Amino acid sequence: MLLEKLLKEFNFSTNTFNLEESKLFDQYFERILVSKGTFLIKEGETERYSYFVFDGILRCWLLNHKGEEQIFWFCKEGTFSMSNISFTLQTRSAFNVQTVVDSVIYRIGKKQVNELYTAIPKVKTVFEDLNAILLNKLLERNIDLIKYSPEQYYLQMIEEYGITLNYIPLKDIASFLGITPQALSRIRKRIF
Repeated sequence: MLLEKLLKEFNFSTNTFNLEESKLFDQYFERILVSKGTFLIKEGETERYSYFVFDGILRCWLLNHKGEEQIFWFCKEGTFSMSNISFTLQTRSAFNVQTVVDSVIYRIGKKQVNELYTAIPKVKTVFEDLNAILLNKLLERNIDLIKYSPEQYYLQMIEEYGITLNYIPLKDIASFLGITPQALSRIRKRIF
């Protein structure tokens, strides 16, 4: 069930919702299979859906001042896509969201979100809490980039992402860390 997977990822009690509510929650989402390399949203577009990553991984990126891809976030299994910012605010996205691997995604439109909030009112409160947690994770990422060396941050990624990290191309991990693929190669040689 989607709700259970989401709550587990964010360390929420699965007892927050009963079985009937969990089943009802799932009914508002449409399951889609998305091939590797597919854009869920491109920079400048306004998001029409909120995407939940059931299985797979997404990368959030934009072109930096040098015209190179710069990845700033990975959306892993059990989380919503960062394109929720564009979806919620109905503003143009400042970045791209693209699948890293073939993925199973569940999506929900604005109308369905409002219907879901009416059907299960406490979902809105939980989503507000989850958004606060996500914003805190973004803040922590910014602090960690200042506080830790790329090697220390890479070790944290290994702990957080586990085996999922094996599916992310090394060039993307290097971009996320703000280093070259060659520098990441040297780090990996020291660690492994």
